[in-house]
Amino acid sequence: MSTLHQLAIGLSVSEKTLHSWNKSFKISPTTNANGQFVYSPEQKELVLTIHHLIKNRGFTITGAKKELSKVPLNKKKEETIHKLQDIRQFLVHLRDSF
Repeated sequence: MSTLHQLAIGLSVSEKTLHSWNKSFKISPTTNANGQFVYSPEQKELVLTIHHLIKNRGFTITGAKKELSKVPLNKKKEETIHKLQDIRQFLVHLRDSF
């Protein structure tokens, strides 16, 4: 779990920027006992991806949203490829055992 302040320092952006990204990308960090915003590991990963798209690759917020909408398709494709590779290994092992 990371706080908003920790992420802001680590990414060298202002806390105001992270608040803006929270609003734009509908990220809802929880608050801890001290009232600080705390990000789950998945939310932190999303913020890191947003940072990469906007700060490193030069996307606008709208462009980053479009790029992020493509990600599930890419992950689905990777998962499918991984599953097919596992099945292939199993079949090769099965063939070799005969």
